[in-house]
Amino acid sequence: MNEVAFLHKPTRTLILVDLLENIGDNYTHEAGLLLKFWWKAVFHMWNAPKPAHEYQLGWGNKEIVRKGLGKILSWEFERIIIAHGNLIEMDAKAVAAKAWQNVLKA
Repeated sequence: MNEVAFLHKPTRTLILVDLLENIGDNYTHEAGLLLKFWWKAVFHMWNAPKPAHEYQLGWGNKEIVRKGLGKILSWEFERIIIAHGNLIEMDAKAVAAKAWQNVLKA
């Protein structure tokens, strides 16, 4: 998988697709029982922002991934708009760092 991360500097907003998903109790779209089970029991993503399950299954070249995620975390952003789940509007950089901690430390 490839993804482009975009930083809108004037609003300090990071825009992502699958590098981070934020699905949980406040998710604004209807999530079926099977999907909730998948997010809760299998990938432990419910109310815990994490990368898409495809990334969790395998990041590919972790050296390149660590470098890319580190670059993103060096940017000045305060909020994150994502394709899957609710916006992250508080402690955005800390949320991203925590979500990516497994691959950053590997």
